[in-house]
This record gives sequence, structure tokens and C-alpha cells, in this order.
Amino acid sequence: MLNNKLKITGGLYKSRSLSFDPQKLLKPTKSYIRESIFNIIKIEKRMVCLDLFSGSGILSAEFISRGGEKAVLVENNHKTCQKINKEFQHLQIKNYDLLCLNVFIFIKNHKNKNYDIIFIDAPFDTNDLYRSLKLLDENGFLLKNKFIYIEQSKKHYNLEAVSIISKTHNILKDLSIGDVSYTIAKKRDK
Repeated sequence: MLNNKLKITGGLYKSRSLSFDPQKLLKPTKSYIRESIFNIIKIEKRMVCLDLFSGSGILSAEFISRGGEKAVLVENNHKTCQKINKEFQHLQIKNYDLLCLNVFIFIKNHKNKNYDIIFIDAPFDTNDLYRSLKLLDENGFLLKNKFIYIEQSKKHYNLEAVSIISKTHNILKDLSIGDVSYTIAKKRDK
């Protein structure tokens, strides 16, 4: 993350950089974790992802770079939303919707619940990860979803958040690297 720049690790935009404004709560997913995610989750042409607490937008950029059809990003910080739009325009990424909106309001009111992949990288020193997973579950988002990726603080690992996912998904990876714990899960076949 040299000079607040992130390199896309694979696909069409591989090695292209995306910059972000440094903020206390903004902690973009590290490149080796992104590589791990996309080594496990094979992106197919018609896949659509939902990127909650999207921050820098790097997870959606990686998803689109690797052939995903569309990304829906939800981020409540207006300045961060402007930066994502600017960076995606610079990279000529067009197949995305960016909603500058509170994640919890989005989950409660959004009618389309068909997302192949859901990324959740909530601010670490909050209960937002657990709250968003609980709402996603209660509002039917986990019924048709194929994959979920969550990131949380290793120091404050929330087993309850992982247990929500475990009701409908198999945990494929649940690791800690440095101060970050991340979980990748796949929907169980019926």
C-alpha cells in the first residue's frame, strides 16, 4: 500500500493501481489476502457481487478485473464514494453501481437479494460486521448467495459472526495474518 496505492493482483486490470484517501477507518484488503480470495473463488462471467463497507473499492475492482459481470458497492462516506468513482473512471471500469448509503439501511430496504458473492469488510472497532451479517440473514440475502468473504480484527475475532455464516455456508478458509482475520465461505449444496 505504498503511497496509498493498491495494485490489482489479477485479470484484465492486473498491475494497474487504484489509489485511496488515507483515513483512520479505511483499511484496504492486503494483496496476499486478495490473491487468496480469488484463488478460492473462481469468478464466472455472469457473477454479481455485493461489496459492503467498500472503502477503497479494491475488492470490487479485483472482482471486475477477473471477469465478474457487475459489482454493487455500498459505502456511507461521501468523500470515499467520490474517490471510488474517480478511480474506477480512471481505470475505465463501468460495470458497477456505487451507493453512497448506510449499509444497514441498504440491507433492510434493498429488494434484489441475488448476489453471487458478498464481501463484508466493516470497520474493525465496531459491531458492524455482526450486525450486517445478522441483517443479511434475516433479510434473505444468504439464501441464494454462493460465497461470502468477511474480514475482521484478529484481536477482536467475532465467533458469533462466523456462526451466522456457518448456518448456510461451509467455511473454506478462516485464517489470521498479522492483525487481520478473514473468512471465506461457500453456500452448502442442498
